[in-house]
Amino acid sequence: MSRVIVALAQRQQELGLPSDDDGGTSPRRIVSDALTYLQNQQSRMNYPEYRRQGLPITSSHIESTNKLLNRRVKGTEKFWSRRGAEAMLQMKADALSDTAPLEKFWRERPQRMTGYRNYAKSAA
Repeated sequence: MSRVIVALAQRQQELGLPSDDDGGTSPRRIVSDALTYLQNQQSRMNYPEYRRQGLPITSSHIESTNKLLNRRVKGTEKFWSRRGAEAMLQMKADALSDTAPLEKFWRERPQRMTGYRNYAKSAA
């Protein structure tokens, strides 16, 4: 990371600092913004340590999940009430969860059904 920051700082010296007249796409503005961002976020970019800990270092898995959910929710001919969409999203999140909340839900569902307790007592 430090090599990138050094290279950007060198490029910033070559180009000069951005002026008020520089637009968002001017090379001086782009280099300045990138340099500022990397300097400010450097402490959060310890990728070798994150890899050692087995942590994700990319957002691609989240982006893929968002794409999947968007296809399910925003596809053509799909109309959702707020309540229905939230319920569907919760079900999908539960299905993707490592803690398997849906399995627990279906395993415990009979105990929560109306009349189950009375039936279970009479059958015993």
